[in-house]
Amino acid sequence: MPACIDRRRLSLALAVLLVVGQAASAEAAEPEELWVQGAEPVLERHCFKCHGGVRQQGGLDLRSLENLLVGGDQSSAVEPGDPADSLIYLYIQPDADPHMPPGEGKQLAPEEIGAIADWIASLPNSAELLPDVPETDPDWPRKYAAALRGKHEPAWTPPADASLSQAIDGFIEHEWQRQGIQPAPGCDDRVFVRRVYLDLAGRIPTLTETEAFLQDGSPDRRTELVDRLLAGAEYARHFSDVFDVVFMERQGPGAEDRRQRQGWFAYLENAFRTNRPWNQVLQELIVARPETPADRGVVSFLYERKDNHQAMAEAIGPLAFGMRIQCAQCHNHPLAWEVEQRHYWGLVAALNRSKNVDAKAGPGVAESAIGGFVNFANLKKESQPALLTFLNGQTIDEKRPGADEKETDSPELYLIAPPKEKERPEQAAVPKFSRREELAKALTQDNRLLARAMANRFWALLMGRGLVHPVDQMDAKHRPSHPDLLDWLAADIERHGYDVKRLVRSLVLSQTYALDSRWSDGNPPPPESFARAVEKPLSAEQLCRSLLVATTGQAPNADGKFPGRNERPLRRTLAANMTDLFAEDYNASVSQGMFLSNSPLVDELLQPKPNNTAGRLAAVASPGARIEQAFLIVLGRLPDDEEKAALGAYLSSRTPEAGVKQMLWALAGSAEFLVNH
Repeated sequence: MPACIDRRRLSLALAVLLVVGQAASAEAAEPEELWVQGAEPVLERHCFKCHGGVRQQGGLDLRSLENLLVGGDQSSAVEPGDPADSLIYLYIQPDADPHMPPGEGKQLAPEEIGAIADWIASLPNSAELLPDVPETDPDWPRKYAAALRGKHEPAWTPPADASLSQAIDGFIEHEWQRQGIQPAPGCDDRVFVRRVYLDLAGRIPTLTETEAFLQDGSPDRRTELVDRLLAGAEYARHFSDVFDVVFMERQGPGAEDRRQRQGWFAYLENAFRTNRPWNQVLQELIVARPETPADRGVVSFLYERKDNHQAMAEAIGPLAFGMRIQCAQCHNHPLAWEVEQRHYWGLVAALNRSKNVDAKAGPGVAESAIGGFVNFANLKKESQPALLTFLNGQTIDEKRPGADEKETDSPELYLIAPPKEKERPEQAAVPKFSRREELAKALTQDNRLLARAMANRFWALLMGRGLVHPVDQMDAKHRPSHPDLLDWLAADIERHGYDVKRLVRSLVLSQTYALDSRWSDGNPPPPESFARAVEKPLSAEQLCRSLLVATTGQAPNADGKFPGRNERPLRRTLAANMTDLFAEDYNASVSQGMFLSNSPLVDELLQPKPNNTAGRLAAVASPGARIEQAFLIVLGRLPDDEEKAALGAYLSSRTPEAGVKQMLWALAGSAEFLVNH
């Protein structure tokens, strides 16, 4: 502490106002709440520019409690429970010397100083929180921050006998009560059957399927429908489409054909059909050594990155940690304090012995037993070794060769040795010590970040947005809307072995999932409250199959095909024009509107023929009956009086064929059809 900061110079009135009085009010709030709502926004406005991720003057990073406890070149910036003994509080006083922020006219407002005082006062002192850990322990800041997180008590805890669906609803309902939010009513059966078919089968239901559900008198019909869809082939195909985009991104028709040939889609479908544990799927993607011919396509995940180890690492980051890590390539993340350069390059190093090979057994990703020891440079141009250390705190111990030590490759280092020079390998090389295998263990065993990322991804897929939004930015800057729920879900996922179907089933059978999306009473609740269903734009694949159901009136056969229809051109064109999955914000584009208005592929579906919806509707004698049937087939509901009157007038002035075609086009191109509501 510099001598020029004299605590006795603090105004007694200011000290009483901002320490004693404010601390008393802080007793009702937890430190995390006071940090998020008070102290952090103040520091972000005034201090992060000089004491954040890219720039840390005086060695001080103010973006987290742990970093504040570590402090900078002088000492810890915070003394838990005691603002008057905390540097960060002292330096922002009006008469402080030195004064922060520096420069004239940059004095913090009294309420901003008070917010920082409140937060510091709410922190339990070290002797109370960590009685057996002295502050001289170099790991004390991390232990203190971890103990404080562990001290948090959820505001609501599910009863021991609660199902997962009931637990989900309990957490959500508790937050509604806390915020005084009145949720929307539950959706009716027509809305539910459409919603769940789109989410689990990837298409709208046929009129026959809808009517069968509505006429089912069983009180458990929703549960029975969900279980039937989860057991069906369309569930596995739909989820393989979704996670092809998540894992690989859309790369166009050529990439799709290549993945099909290499068995990638077959691998994904099999994983969802057999309900393979989610952590096992990630493990298989990273190791890329299929144990059965049915899994040979798993190598595509790394193989398609074409020996670009940084691209491999950047693809793994959102899956294993729920975070994009690209920003840490050149420096620590400027906003998310926990994402550091060493984590980025540690992940790259774990992958950089990998190399694509065209083996006789098929495409593979070989791995060398030696080499791959690299350094990275920070913004100060200081060179550091890329050690095998990762964002979840896991580290792989590995002996590094000395400066003058030369490694020698030999067959004895391998379970499957690489071929001799210029020979084509039988299989991809596998070393006895495999960095990829060790990485897979570090990321799929005892990795709570993986469980959180899984919970958030599937929640976003089925609920319309994540508990953390955007879905792949689960960092300190993007906090969950329901932190206790997310923590509980992650722990539940780990307890139940990363069971995908169990999580999906519980989400769609929750009352939260089954709320209506409509809101007619004043301003709607914010989407992050999940007090009404969040409308989800249909993916290209969902839209393609839904258009085929609507225009043929038929469901796909057991092979997933629509007899007499070539689905591929329509699906590929839609994929090039429609929104991608998990978009941060959805806005319909001009290209989407132009496609739906002008595409010959869509026009062909709407041409009246004896074996399609347009042809069958044109043969119906009554215009009113035509309208009702069209609405039921395309939108799953009956038209209201205004819609019937407008369309009745329209149809009366046209031939049945022309009128039906345009009516179907209007319904299939409507916002109501293009979203899952």
